[in-house]
Amino acid sequence: MTSNPIVPSWKTLDIPARSRGAIISIGNFDGVHEGHKNLIAQMKTLGKTISQPPAPIVAITFYPHPLLILKPGINLSFLSTLEQKKKLLHAAGADFVAVLKTDDGLLELQAEEFFEKIIFETFKAQGIVEGPDFHFGKNRTGNIDLLKELCLNRNILGAIATPFLVDNEVVSSSRVRKAIQTGDMLQAKKLLGRTYSIEGKVVSGAKRGRTIGFPTANLENIQTLLPMNGVYAALCNIGNKTYATAVNIGPNPTFSELSQKVEAHLLDFEGDLYDHTLEIHFLEKIRNVKTFVDKNALVQQLELDIQQTRHLVFADNPGFSNKRGPV
Repeated sequence: MTSNPIVPSWKTLDIPARSRGAIISIGNFDGVHEGHKNLIAQMKTLGKTISQPPAPIVAITFYPHPLLILKPGINLSFLSTLEQKKKLLHAAGADFVAVLKTDDGLLELQAEEFFEKIIFETFKAQGIVEGPDFHFGKNRTGNIDLLKELCLNRNILGAIATPFLVDNEVVSSSRVRKAIQTGDMLQAKKLLGRTYSIEGKVVSGAKRGRTIGFPTANLENIQTLLPMNGVYAALCNIGNKTYATAVNIGPNPTFSELSQKVEAHLLDFEGDLYDHTLEIHFLEKIRNVKTFVDKNALVQQLELDIQQTRHLVFADNPGFSNKRGPV
């Protein structure tokens, strides 16, 4: 898990020859949700109408997020790391994912300059597909109307993407974040088209769980948005096996531990996980964080949590076996 990826300046960006003359789309693509996937599907349709063989599909994103440069100290929560985003965009159908380094040189480009230098000169785009609220250039002065005008002048096909709706509302990264922040993992899955996941490195903890029969992997260095505090049913992949997992996010008030932790108990797992990077896929929230009168009351609740985790995992994955993984 890379915390600070090395991204070259846009001026020295190496664009494969096969990715020039592409259908492009520019955005943050945080989380690569169903709306993003629908956008790429529309790009592919356009690519087939422009040329045969179809024009390549290129997703263009930024690193770091522009607001981190424009507003130092701002607190932003992301749904995906850069590497996760690239992987998800490829899975959605992008032939190439270009990452533009967000620096002063890029941010100072006026809208017309951005279009000429990035879209026309660097990518030599045949077409561009964006949502109706697309903005570009310094201070976001360029809008979809200016984009259409500039495309027309350069004989580039500009298209406005049809928004993707879930429950009669446009899918957006902010909607996904709201679902996760309220612990509604079923809604998050609906908007993402997959279970939401986090990655973290296993570090040494208090080892209290082991003493009461529920050893946990304590995760740190998590770079993406955490669900709201609570206990969750989840899945965790290790090698070619998938384990039902009960995850506790938040403090441990029973033992007067107030700092937020992420602790994962992998059901039926045996082995050492220290220094491993685990990816946790959330299925559903089980309950809120509670304070128990004593250790015995906590153990009784943990046993119930595990029963419910098994039930939810099997309900979500028919034929699941902890020993063999989903079949």
